[in-house]
Amino acid sequence: MKYNNHQPGLRRPRRLLRMSAAFGAAAAILLTGATAQAAVSGGYYSDTHQPDLVALLDGFTRFYRPGATYDLKNPSTFGRGTVANADVLRHNDESTLAINQAGAAGGDGRTPTAQQKRALVDSDYKMSETLPDALGPVLGGYFSQGLRNGSLPKTAELLTRTDPGTGWGDSLLADYLSTTTAKITFNHPRPYVDRTDAGYPAAGLSTTLPIAKAPVWTDDNAITHNPSYDAMLTSGSFPSGHTTYAYSGAVGLATLLPQLGTEIVTRGSEAGNNRIVLGVHYSLDIMGGRIDGEAADTARWSDAAFRSDKLMPAYDELQAYMARQCVDNGNTVKQDNDFDTVQSCVSRLGANADKGYTNSFTDAVSIRPVTDRQSAIAAYTARLSYGFSQDSRQAGLAPVVPEGAQNLLLTAFPTLTDAERTQVLAASEIDSGYPLDDTSQGYQRLNLAKAYSAKVTLSSDASRVVKVEPGQSEASVVREGSANGAGGANNTNNTNGEPSASPAPAAASAPRTPLAETGSGALMLLAVSVALVGAGGIALWAVRRRRS
Repeated sequence: MKYNNHQPGLRRPRRLLRMSAAFGAAAAILLTGATAQAAVSGGYYSDTHQPDLVALLDGFTRFYRPGATYDLKNPSTFGRGTVANADVLRHNDESTLAINQAGAAGGDGRTPTAQQKRALVDSDYKMSETLPDALGPVLGGYFSQGLRNGSLPKTAELLTRTDPGTGWGDSLLADYLSTTTAKITFNHPRPYVDRTDAGYPAAGLSTTLPIAKAPVWTDDNAITHNPSYDAMLTSGSFPSGHTTYAYSGAVGLATLLPQLGTEIVTRGSEAGNNRIVLGVHYSLDIMGGRIDGEAADTARWSDAAFRSDKLMPAYDELQAYMARQCVDNGNTVKQDNDFDTVQSCVSRLGANADKGYTNSFTDAVSIRPVTDRQSAIAAYTARLSYGFSQDSRQAGLAPVVPEGAQNLLLTAFPTLTDAERTQVLAASEIDSGYPLDDTSQGYQRLNLAKAYSAKVTLSSDASRVVKVEPGQSEASVVREGSANGAGGANNTNNTNGEPSASPAPAAASAPRTPLAETGSGALMLLAVSVALVGAGGIALWAVRRRRS
């Protein structure tokens, strides 16, 4: 850069120096804020700042008080505690037994029932086996094929990657949180073990539950699925680690493919529920696991560097891949001067209606089979509270949305602000007062199946949210008074910034998130900071040159 010594600003060198110093200070602040997350031990801020699961789930101690933390080296310390609320734990037992027996109905104990088989597959702890069902037979097939043939490496790294040496998952999201500390802290026994030391008989509750155990099963592909009952005799039930994994992975895929967010998270809720089908967890365990999984994703999505480096590239990858598959396989219709979107492919295939995720299994909690989006929402909503009664003293409280949870809607509603996405979550959440709500920071209330399917109406000047209508076939944002706002076709494609499909699709563009919310925003701030520091240095050099 060539500097002009005759610029008017150089006639006041002291003022320029003061301005340069101010710019440099501002740059330092920006630089610190923009890079703090990425500066943690060479990794990500969220790697070392994980959610405190024990604090989030401390509401469990209202019902069961652990005597002490379980010492893994001393099995005699396992499952010791007292019942603090027999009514809540009685319903916990009753709902668990009802779901377990419904899943075993019609079986002979030697060959698993159809629902037990599905539960055994989910127990393998592999998102690549569980998640494809959520997309329906066609798109689910594309997804599975992409994972197998290496077309989706960024998606796999985020959701389905496994360690080839151990066979266990090591994905950046689904395997992000461990529930070990919470399990040994709450120290609660499984349904099928003796619960005398946990205070159940003393509280008038059963010593153990007569669950129907699923047999070990080898499927047609020679894969053996083992429920591993004996391995969990001294493993804490609360919270469910499998459910934490299932919800974290499901919310993750829903973020990458928001067009089917409702169906995906409902499939995740089924995977959690299947732990009860096998009889290895209670209803409260599943509720706790859901809270954990959502908190995990919130932590990751709120980490700007992780979002920029891992989430958005995986989103681009999966959107472009699905667009390409839809076009190549003739599942979209080309319009004049326009190519159909992934949403059009989803709608054409009926994956967000009656040709997508289905589940014919019902029980005392989820009383209707899943046949379309509306019934999927009903099943998901029922599993938020599992039929527990509300605490009348805590019912009807104002909505509470966890800090950062609005980021779970980044790709579903990319043009909304943080405050507006928070309003969508608040408008779609369930009521307060159910078990675990009081310490969950709002996670117990979140209804993502509704939120992902909402039509959001903004005021005519787009300054505020005036209405949130869940249960739509497509998520959308419209303005009050417009044709769309008055009930016309939604404007998801124009508003949500969704990548378009084309015969030879390029990498899909990321949603239009505000600059400050993205990793690219952090990089931009860094660039500006460096430029300001440089400008200050140049100014100082110029003044010194003038003096000399």
